[in-house]
Amino acid sequence: MFEAASRELRNQTRALLDRVADGERITITVNGRPVAELTPVAERPQWMARDRFVRDVLMHQADAALADDLAALAGETTDELRVIRV
Repeated sequence: MFEAASRELRNQTRALLDRVADGERITITVNGRPVAELTPVAERPQWMARDRFVRDVLMHQADAALADDLAALAGETTDELRVIRV
């Protein structure tokens, strides 16, 4: 793993990000002490299999009563609130 000082990150941001985009992990240091890691972002699939969608999304839906609460609030506005300028 490559190490880069915070100064190098500031001065060579694009070059370091290009290295990360190519799959390299970079540790950022401040005064020689590791403080952060730049790592490539995992590629997100464009499509999701149905069984994964059911497992990861449908099984974790919001409370059914939330729709009723939102409908009740939908008519309310903030127009009547007083604006305080600082």
